[in-house]
Amino acid sequence: MRRPPIACLIVAAAGAARAQTMLDQEQRLIEVHSLLVDMGALNAPGAYRERDLSLGLEVIVIPGIDGTTGGKRQITASDRTPVFPRLRLALGLPAPEGFRASVGIAYIPPIQLRDVSSHFAALEGEMAYAPGPLALGLRGHVLVARSMSPVTEPTVRDTLDNFEFGANAAAGYRLDFQPGSVTPYASIGITRTVGIFRVTSDAYELSSRTTNPVLAGGVRFLARQRFEVVAELAAFPGRLVHPSFRVAWMPDWWSRPATPSTP
Repeated sequence: MRRPPIACLIVAAAGAARAQTMLDQEQRLIEVHSLLVDMGALNAPGAYRERDLSLGLEVIVIPGIDGTTGGKRQITASDRTPVFPRLRLALGLPAPEGFRASVGIAYIPPIQLRDVSSHFAALEGEMAYAPGPLALGLRGHVLVARSMSPVTEPTVRDTLDNFEFGANAAAGYRLDFQPGSVTPYASIGITRTVGIFRVTSDAYELSSRTTNPVLAGGVRFLARQRFEVVAELAAFPGRLVHPSFRVAWMPDWWSRPATPSTP
């Protein structure tokens, strides 16, 4: 029995819609994993005075990620590990009176664990107006990363390459006590992500390029001017929500400026 032309068009359109839906799902997975490696501030604005040095470890919690694409379920980051660590270093820079400036780097060495590895490097910079307990800051960051893990097949490691950059504005208020301080803060920003996913078995390549708003809120604990702990919740609306934690030591390897400053 021959189908009428209109029926053929409907069937073709339905097939195209299904294909597009599967493509959307694949690109969404790339986007979610790209946002997961994005480097948020994970600190209050104006946290560091001139010559302050922070040597820290960040722990990013991976939420459950649905790997369904069409009729197949891909292996996602949450199937392999609940968290991943990242080394972070920050240094306070000279700034005009009433302001604070800092730069930072983050790094993940390409060490393979449970068939998963990530080689990551990032740079960040911040300028904050902090004349007292209230601080207002602007921050920018840029990163590159290569992650390798089983995705399409459990025994083959596929590759995700990322290039990302973004900026955010933040506000925080420091509450002093002896012998430290607590600083709750909130931020709003935007992140541009470029993710290129490559399947090892057949060299199939798919990319995702998105611009995402990001909202974050957290609290920083500073004890004895030497130890800091930060907890933050970041939300990319409609895409990803996840917490991160940071612990750091602030050694006094350089002498403080002669002028008095607030903690």
